[in-house]
Amino acid sequence: MFFRSLAYVACLSGSLLFGVGCDSSKPTPPSPTPKPGAADHSKADHEAHEGAHSHDESDHGHDPVRDNMLIADAGPYHVLLRAHLGAEGNELHVLFETPDVKNPKPMPIPVASFGAEATAGEGESHTLKFEPAPAEDRPKDEKAGTFSQFIAKAPWMKPDDNLLVVATFTVDGKELKARWKEFVPRKYTHDAK
Repeated sequence: MFFRSLAYVACLSGSLLFGVGCDSSKPTPPSPTPKPGAADHSKADHEAHEGAHSHDESDHGHDPVRDNMLIADAGPYHVLLRAHLGAEGNELHVLFETPDVKNPKPMPIPVASFGAEATAGEGESHTLKFEPAPAEDRPKDEKAGTFSQFIAKAPWMKPDDNLLVVATFTVDGKELKARWKEFVPRKYTHDAK
């Protein structure tokens, strides 16, 4: 009887504090048991979703910009996009890194080239072909056939274009996408201030 009275007082106190009611005569239903593989399924869903956008810090705990590069998620990679504006021609540079926010490292992928579509505002879409950066511009320890840095020629690109760039590549049989929106080349160059 003492325990039943104590439970009633606890429920009354809780309902006054939190605006909820209790009925000590009914047992609490058990929590549902997660289905086997549910955690793997939700992780896979998240990974498939990651490459669909560039994002702000609140999405995945990091700033979407670093060292004048715009960051997108694509599966297990952070994919960074930067413009090169020069008299010899404009280019877009892509770097693949680990998603470690505090100490990112280059993360080479076993892909010799990949494509992307770039659209300026409501304008025409341009197809890009990203190919490995010259060996002297890549980390020395990359294994043969893997690359962490890629370059695409973009002679049509203007410094103040507001671009949507969507890159698609396949790693280990899985198609991944990196998406950068509101990419303004002048803002994301080597020497942008």
